[in-house]
Amino acid sequence: MAQPETHTTQPANSTKAHWQESEVDVLLQHLIENQAAGGDGGNFPMPIYNSAVAAINANEMIQTIGPQKTGKMAKTKWTLLKKTFNQIEAYRNVSGFHWDNVRGAGIKGVAAASVWDVYVAPKVCHYGTACWDMD
Repeated sequence: MAQPETHTTQPANSTKAHWQESEVDVLLQHLIENQAAGGDGGNFPMPIYNSAVAAINANEMIQTIGPQKTGKMAKTKWTLLKKTFNQIEAYRNVSGFHWDNVRGAGIKGVAAASVWDVYVAPKVCHYGTACWDMD
C-alpha cells in the first residue's frame, strides 16, 4: 500500500536568515567562549548553536531582521564563515598576493579580478573588498 504524500510548508515568516554584524559578533563571541566544545575542527554540537541564538534573540540591543535565528541558521552561518575564512587563507598564502583585513585584496583591473575569481567566488567577496556580509 502506497504511503500518502506529506507536504511540509514553511510558515511565511521562516524566510532566509539575514545576519547583521551585531548578530554575527554575538555568534562568534559565543563560539569563542565555547571553543573547547568545537574540538580541533570547529564542529560544534547543536546545543552550542542553540545557546548562541538564545543569546542573540534575548539581546534587546540587536534589531533582528527577518525571523528569529535558530540553531540550524547559526550552524549554517558558522559553516559559511569558516568557508570564507578558508578561501581567504588559501588566497593569502599564494606567493605575491596581498590581503589586508580592512581593505580586502585591493583587486583592481580585469586581469587581477580574473585571478581573484579563481581563489574566491564572487558571491563571497565582490572583487577584493572587505566583505564578510554573507546572509
